[in-house]
Amino acid sequence: MARIPEDEIERLKQAIAIERLVTAYGIELKPHGKNLVGRCPWHDDKTPSLVITPEKNLWHCMGACQIGGSVFDWVMKAYNISFRHAY
Repeated sequence: MARIPEDEIERLKQAIAIERLVTAYGIELKPHGKNLVGRCPWHDDKTPSLVITPEKNLWHCMGACQIGGSVFDWVMKAYNISFRHAY
């Protein structure tokens, strides 16, 4: 299987807005300073612990999960698929 060029991966990381992916997954986001916050879908969250940083196009759970990453990481976690399938 051919290797995906790094510049193509980086282009997609910048072209796909993480906040759009998260809201399409059904997570309600609210502004919190420069970031957006919502409830993490991977653990019981009574208060928002999912932080979206639009400026860097990254996400991070500050709660029980302590996971985060790029748009690819979100798709891989949300749909339980490999990087190759997320791409």
